[in-house]
Amino acid sequence: MPKTNLPSYRLHKPSGQAIVVLKGKTFYLGEYKSKASREKYNDLIADYLANDKKLPPLRSADTLTIQAAVIKFLEHAEKFYVKNGKRTATFTNYRESLSHIIRWYGHKAVSDFGPVALQFVRDKLIDAGYVRKTINDRVSCIVCFFQWLAANEHCRVDIYNMLKAVPRLKKGQAPDNPKVPPVPEAIVNATLPYLPPIIADMVRVQLFIGGRPQDVCNMRVMDFEQTGKVWTYRPFTHKNAHRDQTLIKAVGPQAQEILRPYLERKEATPEAFLFSPADTLQMKREERRTKRKTKIQPSQLNRRKTNPQWTPKGYYTHGSYSQAVERAIVKYNTAEKIAAEKEGRKPVELPHWTPNQLRHTAGTKTAALFTVEAAKEYLGHSRTSTTEQYYVAPLPELAVKVALEIG
Repeated sequence: MPKTNLPSYRLHKPSGQAIVVLKGKTFYLGEYKSKASREKYNDLIADYLANDKKLPPLRSADTLTIQAAVIKFLEHAEKFYVKNGKRTATFTNYRESLSHIIRWYGHKAVSDFGPVALQFVRDKLIDAGYVRKTINDRVSCIVCFFQWLAANEHCRVDIYNMLKAVPRLKKGQAPDNPKVPPVPEAIVNATLPYLPPIIADMVRVQLFIGGRPQDVCNMRVMDFEQTGKVWTYRPFTHKNAHRDQTLIKAVGPQAQEILRPYLERKEATPEAFLFSPADTLQMKREERRTKRKTKIQPSQLNRRKTNPQWTPKGYYTHGSYSQAVERAIVKYNTAEKIAAEKEGRKPVELPHWTPNQLRHTAGTKTAALFTVEAAKEYLGHSRTSTTEQYYVAPLPELAVKVALEIG
């Protein structure tokens, strides 16, 4: 067949949209392989040929489509929402939030999107089973997206002002997520033997300092001040760093005892992370060698590949940390089922829990032993209301104790 030399209909992988490049300019056509994108491609090619292979007239701001506007914004957000050289969760939140308006209004002009359309998208999120906080957050992201468009003259300011009038969902209009409960220390202690030693130490340290999972994952020698009976730990990055808030964690004797060997081992490289998957892998290899019953041949001393396809990271992420805990729970429950079958009893399995719950355990314990104000300082909150609302579970046993004393 003779070649047509027409610009091709192609996939833009980052956005999942179809594109066509005319004279060096990329035109986004909508969802790849969709009927609408094919029609748009045919229209553009027809205009391109009719215009003697010149670019068709550019759209004005009022006729810019939602799809094209989202692409413009995400190109900006990908560079703007960066922390320590990595894209932040804010970028992901915007991308997921804007996918909803692309689904229902992607082919529409930005000027045609208003409060009724936003409420329609919100109702679709309710129907899809999203919880109230997630829906309110995603609606806020959509409104902020139009704020950026207005600031960059991609849409009229009155569109953004009208969208701000859409109220947030109130309690009862959509389901609420249950609060994150503390995990009982007995369950944590039962899980520890099934964790790799380094992960087990991370769990213990997190419980002792009342930190978030990332506070433990990010520990480095250079972030500790090892003077006095209580050390101080200043994470180089944390949840509220973008708000210019400083986080200082107090490290008591029990946590110090666990951390000391790691600090000594990494003393020569103070910028290295204390807890490393590479160290965990090395420990597993050494353990296998000590358990080996046959003699190690000289050719087997080092059989590692020169250029392996995968190498462990030098630090744990929130995800890999949580995954290790989940695997340990599965190992415990599997062992418990086998033991229960041999003993002819019903297995007592561990419930699912995550490292994030350890912070809630520490907060509840601190409030019970001292005060809510003490828990607020120990957890590093700026307001006591945050501690009370999210990090202190009800303590009915205290009410029983008081009733026995004064009731």
